[in-house]
Amino acid sequence: MKKKVVLVLLALVALLIFGVLGYSISSPIIRQSELTNNIPDTLEAKEIMKTVERAYDIQAEAAYTFDLKKFPAVFINDPRFPLPSSTLQVVREMTDNPSLESAGYLDYKMAYYSWWRDGVLHQEAIKAKAKSENRALTDEEKRSLMDKYGRSAPARAEGTRTTREFPVEFISMEINDDISQVVIDDGPRTVKLILVLVDKQWYIAGIKGISIHP
Repeated sequence: MKKKVVLVLLALVALLIFGVLGYSISSPIIRQSELTNNIPDTLEAKEIMKTVERAYDIQAEAAYTFDLKKFPAVFINDPRFPLPSSTLQVVREMTDNPSLESAGYLDYKMAYYSWWRDGVLHQEAIKAKAKSENRALTDEEKRSLMDKYGRSAPARAEGTRTTREFPVEFISMEINDDISQVVIDDGPRTVKLILVLVDKQWYIAGIKGISIHP
């Protein structure tokens, strides 16, 4: 229960800071019974679910190792699903590329985890230095923990766990040719994922928030 509370709080913090998922803190809590429970019993649906499961596993591992090499295996940039303007601005800031005109979901994932990695490594380095010198962090060091937009990276995930804690519950799925919309409960949230079929493989190309669980 304690870990679930922590994950919910992290989801809230992410929304406050990044506004990535397209919903706000005031979004209504939607019960699963209000959503269509419809998962096709097909091989194609199973492949889609496999991609979603793998994506969550890869992210859980990257939250500790910050190894991003597997991200292109499950996330993709698709020009049909560009990032919303608020998320594009976040990518500009995290990549220090203010002239960036467009980006996709893979771009966002790479930008966020790279920003997170750099922040964590810096945080760990200055804390280790202060500890070795038997002192507290200086005011300058504390200020350096925030980027120029006032954001501070969350801590690295626990090294004892590099796989996701909560199972993904699939609530509904629609498949139209090479595009699929999947509603899932990932533990702290209910979200809709947009997947696309490219070269006979499904990739996550976008996400839309539905609700945060109490």
